[in-house]
Amino acid sequence: MKRRFLCLLLLFAVAGCSFAQINLSNAKKRQQNNEQRSLDEQIAGNFLKNKEYDKARDAYRSLYDKYRQLHYFGIYVDCLIQLKAYGEAEKALSGFVDAHPNRWKEKADLIFVYAMGGKDKKAEKAFHSLLSQLPDQRNQIIAAHNAFVARSMFSQALAILEKGANNNTEHYPFFAERAVIYRTMADYPKAFEFLFLDMEANPNLFDATKNRLQTMLYYDVNHSIADELRIALLKKAQDDPDNTLFAQLLVWFALQEEDYDIALAQSISIDRRNGDQDSRILSLSNICLNNMQFDVAKEGFEYVENKGNGNPLYGEAVTGRIEAEYLQTKAGNTLSAKPYENLSARITKAMGSVTGSNANKLGLIQAELLAFHLDRPDEAISILSALLEQSKSKTEQSQLKLKLADILLYQDKVWDATLLYSQVDKSMKEEPLGHEARFKNAQLRYFIGEFSWAESQLHILKAATSKLIANDAMTLSLIIKDNLEADTTGTELRRLARADYHLYQRKDSKAAAILDSIIANGNMVSIPHALFRQANISEHQQRYDAADSLYTIIFSRYPDSYMADDALMKAASINQTLGNQDQAMRYYEQLIDSWPTSIYAAEARKNYRKLQR
Repeated sequence: MKRRFLCLLLLFAVAGCSFAQINLSNAKKRQQNNEQRSLDEQIAGNFLKNKEYDKARDAYRSLYDKYRQLHYFGIYVDCLIQLKAYGEAEKALSGFVDAHPNRWKEKADLIFVYAMGGKDKKAEKAFHSLLSQLPDQRNQIIAAHNAFVARSMFSQALAILEKGANNNTEHYPFFAERAVIYRTMADYPKAFEFLFLDMEANPNLFDATKNRLQTMLYYDVNHSIADELRIALLKKAQDDPDNTLFAQLLVWFALQEEDYDIALAQSISIDRRNGDQDSRILSLSNICLNNMQFDVAKEGFEYVENKGNGNPLYGEAVTGRIEAEYLQTKAGNTLSAKPYENLSARITKAMGSVTGSNANKLGLIQAELLAFHLDRPDEAISILSALLEQSKSKTEQSQLKLKLADILLYQDKVWDATLLYSQVDKSMKEEPLGHEARFKNAQLRYFIGEFSWAESQLHILKAATSKLIANDAMTLSLIIKDNLEADTTGTELRRLARADYHLYQRKDSKAAAILDSIIANGNMVSIPHALFRQANISEHQQRYDAADSLYTIIFSRYPDSYMADDALMKAASINQTLGNQDQAMRYYEQLIDSWPTSIYAAEARKNYRKLQR
């Protein structure tokens, strides 16, 4: 018995070893097969990559015959099409489709091959057969559509969606999919039509519709798409005035095109029909303000203001309207004190009807107006000091301190000003107000000739999150660096800094005298700087012809100066303002061609397109 048991154990051990050997052998064969397959794929892929389509065709046909993987067959067919072997491709696809009747890709490929081989009637018949067999499941309809899109057979893809829209179990209309095809076919009116239908059917797609339209406008080289969209939106807004979605979409589009007056008119129209648009109108008015569209901004603020002081947004509207009038007066370079006096009186009156941040904002405007435009800095300081005592907000206190420091610097109280700038910098370290305070402090040090201290702060500010502060820091840093490289003694730079300080203090005649001296005796770096500032003075004094001439000298004689593109942009803007449209267009075109990487290039293109209309 014991011997029999030992014999059984021995037999099992032998059998186990045999099975293990068989498994090991099979695993080794599988590994060899996988390695061979990987090598064959690599060889086939290299043929394809090198566009050796005849060799790639044979390699992928062999892979398909051996492994029956569909993607091998697909690449094999692609190689036949590249070789224009349409007869062979037709034969291969016909057999495949018979064996796989539910494969839409290969059916589409076969119809494509018929068409490429000149067998149009056969292609048409096959497509009609496919349409008649089209199932009513949404995912199958999409799969069939995708197969034809992959071969750029957009008319067929569209026909599939049109039939599918009328015959699917989910009653899905395929609006968005049809819009994409029409967009691909550059039939933009039809693309807009189906996008709008999709949004009407699903109002929650409003933001998605904006994004799709934005994508289309991104590729609008000659502005033709924007023109088509404007027509389509205006028609929808007129045909269906009760649907606010289209009115709001028109507002959005008008802002993209910077048609601010249309945007405001539509917003007011929506408000008159449905109400509850005050916040949007104020937001739009602020956008207009930031883009120097002062008349439109004033109209928006005034519309909300006229609703009366019972409106919770009344104070913001009053403040916004006064700010718009102030900025418009400044931009107009008026030489008369009268408009500022009238504004000052209006602010005094308005201060009694607003509170909180609006009162703080009006106080800041009043202080700047009194100090820099009416030369009454002591009154301005009194207003800011009173507001500082009342304010409990750290942000508002910082704003007030910044303005107070500006006025103290205007009065030549340099050390009092730098102390306040430093306080704001410390309390608002990583905030935009803190960055602004640091820049103003660096500018102050530049004014008084402490260039090394200024440069150390400007270097940090070049990485500021605020683009405006970063650009200002970069500009001032370049002024210091370039002038010190051209004149290591710093004599020219000190003269330029003194002129800049006089300009800050509105002492134009003193600044002009220093600048004239630099132009007469300066070097190749300091002269264009001086010319630029003289042009600024002329522009401020409304001597636009003189300003234009000075800017022209800069970009003509000193094209390597980093101010050349800035001077060209200013010259173009002056001519556009004066109605010299042809000259303005020539300047914009010159800037785009000669300074394509300029920060003004995008704005120049935009202005140029506007003048072309």
